[in-house]
Amino acid sequence: MTPILVLRAATDAARTAGKLQALDCVAVISPVLEFAATDASIPCGEYDAVIVTSAKGVEFAGDARQLRAAPLHAVGEKTAEAARARGFQPDIVAGNAEAILPRLLERYRRPAHFLYLAGRDRQPILEAGLRAAGLEVHTVEVYEARAARALTAEALAAIAARRVTAALHYSRRSAEIFLQLAQAAGVADALRDMTHVALSEHVAAPLRKLGLQTLVAAKPDEEHLLSLLSTQLRTKTP
Repeated sequence: MTPILVLRAATDAARTAGKLQALDCVAVISPVLEFAATDASIPCGEYDAVIVTSAKGVEFAGDARQLRAAPLHAVGEKTAEAARARGFQPDIVAGNAEAILPRLLERYRRPAHFLYLAGRDRQPILEAGLRAAGLEVHTVEVYEARAARALTAEALAAIAARRVTAALHYSRRSAEIFLQLAQAAGVADALRDMTHVALSEHVAAPLRKLGLQTLVAAKPDEEHLLSLLSTQLRTKTP
């Protein structure tokens, strides 16, 4: 089976590993980020809508039953699924912040008040766009992503031996941390011998900056990421 480096948090990586088996691949798992709740309190109040841009925003929100009276809008189908599992009925669902922003602006007018269940490390596109339109956004950072101190021994051995065919990259921060950890471990040169498959151009940027062979999924979701990987593997098959 073809070794594929998976850098996601452990729980997410386990799900990805199962999907890779269907592609006749084996996951080499080395989480570079682990997610944890911040235990931030969610203030009670009247919100016109709740926004979540990651499944983690719902998962780490704790008991948010008081929010279910307000419409919930989600970035990504995985986020929407996590919301449904916790009793929400997602209304607007779009693939990324750039796609959902105009739909929110079309739906809501000043002085609409949003509650944004967010992570500490995030792009400001959605918040900035809503505020620029005069809408109020109350952001509660309900989770954080903590960087790993090193790659796993299994991953280091596979990279050093140049056995890894491809690496999957789901976020820009995780890609940057991976590059730092590989450099610190002395295996950075071996990264040129594998294909890097990124969820978006934003994620791919630090990889391309180093001249690494990097492909970008047609859409920013795992289905398209793995489809691209599958196509690449078939192309390389003699």
